[in-house]
Amino acid sequence: MDVTAPSDRISQSLTISPDQFTAELQYLRDRHLRTMSVAELEADVRSGQSPSNAVLLTFDDGYDDQYQYAFPILRRFGDVATFFVNVGSVGKPRHMTWQQIATMAQEGMSFGCHGVTHSDLAVMGVAAQEYQIERCVDVLSAQLHDNVIAYAYPSGAFDERTVRLEQQAGLLLGFTTDPRFQRDADSLYELTRRRVKNGMTTADFASLLAPPPSIKIRASPRR
Repeated sequence: MDVTAPSDRISQSLTISPDQFTAELQYLRDRHLRTMSVAELEADVRSGQSPSNAVLLTFDDGYDDQYQYAFPILRRFGDVATFFVNVGSVGKPRHMTWQQIATMAQEGMSFGCHGVTHSDLAVMGVAAQEYQIERCVDVLSAQLHDNVIAYAYPSGAFDERTVRLEQQAGLLLGFTTDPRFQRDADSLYELTRRRVKNGMTTADFASLLAPPPSIKIRASPRR
């Protein structure tokens, strides 16, 4: 999800206006649904709890409009979100700076890895995957002065090698672009996400939040 000015890139299906984002956060508030961090999600699942009345909001790619538009709206509502960044793009045109990321982290926003570059991990060799994952973790952890536990796969692409390398790097969660509701899963490295698209009505948004019964994620043991 990306939030930007109405006249800027609004035709992109994954870009929504500030007004739409505001309406969606108001919908969550009106229904007493809270937003949670990736750390809360990981802790809940590993303790055997199913997150109740909670929503995890995620943004990919680290565009600067996430700081300019989404962040102030989140603060206004007292909500949190997780931002997955490509560390090689930080500070480049149209992307957030490290100072902006630090400011958001200080206000309770979570950050996770999206690679050094926005590249398809599944087509890479092991060494290239390892570089994308470990370099991103090292740089982001150093900048945030905190552990990084989550990785969102660019374009949703990953394989069994990716998961092993994530575990090796100390990552605990992996997010796909699979839009299905999360059902039983072998690990926390195959978490699905539902896309919020430009022009969604309140009913459309509500449908994203109505999971079928008996959803449970099985946590893998820590490595």
